[in-house]
Amino acid sequence: MKRRNKIRRRALLLSGLLALFILSGCSFTATPADLLLGPRSSPDSAALAAAVQSELPSRAKLTVVMQETTNTAVLKMDADGDGRQEAFVTYADDSGNQHVMVLQNVNGTWRKWFIFAETSSYGIDVLRTADLDRDGQPELLIGWNQYGEPQHVLSIYHVRTGVDEVNLPKPIAELPYDTMGIGDAQGDGSPELGLIKLQRDKMQATIGIYKFAADNVQKIGAAALDGSVNDYLQLKLGKVSPTGLYGIVADATVGANSSTTTVLAWEAGKLVSVYPPMETGDDQVQINARTQLSGDRNGDGILDITMLHEAPGQSNGVAYSDLLWIEQYKQWDGRSSFAVVGQQYVDPSQTYSITIPEQWSNYTFSQLKDGGGSDVSLDAYNPERGLHEQVLALRVIPMADWSKEVHQLNEDGSRYLELGTGSGLVYVAIWHDKPSADDEDSADEQQGRKASGLFPPDEAEIMQLFRLLPEA
Repeated sequence: MKRRNKIRRRALLLSGLLALFILSGCSFTATPADLLLGPRSSPDSAALAAAVQSELPSRAKLTVVMQETTNTAVLKMDADGDGRQEAFVTYADDSGNQHVMVLQNVNGTWRKWFIFAETSSYGIDVLRTADLDRDGQPELLIGWNQYGEPQHVLSIYHVRTGVDEVNLPKPIAELPYDTMGIGDAQGDGSPELGLIKLQRDKMQATIGIYKFAADNVQKIGAAALDGSVNDYLQLKLGKVSPTGLYGIVADATVGANSSTTTVLAWEAGKLVSVYPPMETGDDQVQINARTQLSGDRNGDGILDITMLHEAPGQSNGVAYSDLLWIEQYKQWDGRSSFAVVGQQYVDPSQTYSITIPEQWSNYTFSQLKDGGGSDVSLDAYNPERGLHEQVLALRVIPMADWSKEVHQLNEDGSRYLELGTGSGLVYVAIWHDKPSADDEDSADEQQGRKASGLFPPDEAEIMQLFRLLPEA
């Protein structure tokens, strides 16, 4: 699956890349600059690649940071606050210890600045900058992997004038963690660090909230979390309710492919449990059948949680693993309930999504008997009688077969629309009814339908609602 879980998928991908480099004995010198620095070729990236190649120790192997959003192996950021970006290179020496080397651009030439004294034999989890104390100067954060629990140690540095290969930056603080997040958990306009520690053998977990100021880290809050989970995948800090409450949202894996979410609100200087609702019993706790991540899906600046809702009207004979699901994004009202603020259908292979307008009613999705894993029928559905009537089929067709498929669709007089292409596949909507001159709406009627968003969708509406999902 291409979008099962972005964080887990990225970790596996980068681990695989690292293993490939190590097992093949491939060093930096055998790696092209576009793989190291991204797909965009430029004179500066080529010069940087050459400088890194020159500065890497003999027999060093390129490594990658596990949790950063870029797939490039050299990260560029302003670590000293001078407005110019430095280049951070992660590599493993011939003993397997991983290092972070920093290069500066001096008068258009990339030169090695220094190499951090700290190392890890198990990899690097995070490497980023953040202005934690809002003084206009960045702090540098490096999450060094370690053996055992917690799995990482977060080192916070200041990179200042006077740093060189002799006078190296030293950690201001070193904080153990398994999962980390940065954001405003208090609502005071300044970011905090959120660090989760999971003790799997004891089935215990805690979250600590840390404030950074004047080169000091202070723990300002803590709370217990569910320690029975496999792993905490993501931690978000920010606004959690339209009433102005702030807090944290944490997503964790349970079982083989499932997930659950915890929401804590910052109230009266403490983290207070919001979800799951402890007083209602385990039967009220939502466990998603496949891994989901929370976020601000509707872009209103408020964190929401994702819950899977079974598409209605599916046969009782459908295996649980074959059920179709609708993703619902729910937002806490600041009191006792969560309201749906958006929803979409995502195919089982997680390659595309269909946004579901709020105005839709009496609809569902069902498996196509003659379709592949990502093919689905969008149906009109009568919940009282349990009846389906196909409106359109969403099909995924190999590019090599597309010309033949188009010919057949035209031969059959089918009403269809190509929605997009990607990874050698064509995504097409095929309506159950045939096109007819009598069915063509006037411009005013089409505009009225678009404004109403009523079910079923026409060509313009389904094109607007369809989206190809990013590849792994």
